[in-house]
Amino acid sequence: MELREYHCRNCGKLLCKGCLTSKENALEVKCRKCHEIQFFQGPDAEIIKKRSVLIKKGIIPDPEVD
Repeated sequence: MELREYHCRNCGKLLCKGCLTSKENALEVKCRKCHEIQFFQGPDAEIIKKRSVLIKKGIIPDPEVD
């Protein structure tokens, strides 16, 4: 299995390496350099610009719902 590198979209810093194998896989990482929160999803690990997209799809829980 080959690990993919995930970089901060804002500053380019390497955030982590991993393998997201299905569309349901999601990863949220806060950059230690610029402090931006980055979202990665699915087999292609495209960066998701808005957290609301993940919440609407039910991939991550809504923090406002108890």
